[in-house]
Amino acid sequence: MKITDGTGSGREAEVDSENRLKTFSITEVEDKHINRDGKQWSLYFTVTPTGAGDYFFYLKNTGSNELAISDVRIMCDSVDTINYHFVSGTQSGGTTLDITNRNSASSKIPSATIETGANITGLSSEGIVFFERIDAANKRFKLSTSSNIIIGRGGAVGLEAVTGTGLITCVVSLTDLSS
Repeated sequence: MKITDGTGSGREAEVDSENRLKTFSITEVEDKHINRDGKQWSLYFTVTPTGAGDYFFYLKNTGSNELAISDVRIMCDSVDTINYHFVSGTQSGGTTLDITNRNSASSKIPSATIETGANITGLSSEGIVFFERIDAANKRFKLSTSSNIIIGRGGAVGLEAVTGTGLITCVVSLTDLSS
């Protein structure tokens, strides 16, 4: 059996002594490919939670495509612990967050409710996905996970400040995983 060029040139594919097809390819990191299609966003905000145990960020997937949080860069002006929860319930007390598409030529926005607030209420934890200890004031910390936090249709995530005594500066990286 021969693999021949389908354009009529008559060239055949080359195989090595172990029957492996010799090829040449150029690969692109998946995040970059998705960003070319305008499906990656930065969710930047600052907020001072009202007190201990307050949710200060909420994201609910209202579309049919899976969304993913790939990393979170966060800083607090006091020592704290941030818990990343899957949540349920009807949120209250937040305001809609402005988002920035990471492709300046794209105006696409995610199908999601995205809010920040000093004390977002009405949420119940469905489990802690990650926690991050902010062990020094005014130092940037980064949650980066190759597996991402995947938010299916109707799913939601909330970020909680355990101590809740300081100003939080944060950017969440969000991706639409549709192909």
